[in-house]
Amino acid sequence: MPHTHHRQRISVALACALLVTGLVRAHEGEQHAAPAAAPLSGDALAVSTVLEQYAAALSANDLSRVKPLLVDGDAFSYFEGSYVNVGWQSYHDHLAPEMAMFEQPTYRITDLRPFVSGDLAYATYSWAMDVTVVSPKFENGRHAVAMNGKGTAVLSRVAGQWRIRHVHTAQAPARKPGSGGH
Repeated sequence: MPHTHHRQRISVALACALLVTGLVRAHEGEQHAAPAAAPLSGDALAVSTVLEQYAAALSANDLSRVKPLLVDGDAFSYFEGSYVNVGWQSYHDHLAPEMAMFEQPTYRITDLRPFVSGDLAYATYSWAMDVTVVSPKFENGRHAVAMNGKGTAVLSRVAGQWRIRHVHTAQAPARKPGSGGH
């Protein structure tokens, strides 16, 4: 009887291992579609609008349109991967030289999911950017770049208006040809 009990435990453990392995393999390569979002209203719509204005300002290659969307001074922070900017001036000094080389940038925010609690909100989103970088460092002086990733923005209501307090973006790794999901 002790051997039977031991064999049952081994069989259960093996079955669980195979099941988990099967689930992991079944998960690889899956395409994940975002669930249909309910229409936004109220503060969630206002937060979404600020982030859409932010994307439009980046697409217009115009930092002067970005500044009024942010909280003042060092209350704003921006994390791009592991790079950190604190305050408008740091953020400006990071982006201005890059943007000076941009030709026809297109920055899009999709899959936006805002959450609001009182005077604080956050939103998660997907982003994509297509741009031609103009620089003598590239053959023929131009290089087309397409990138995408995920982002999180934290907003505060300041004097009745939503302003971006923090942005954190992460770029998705380039996919190898023929690779599936994650």
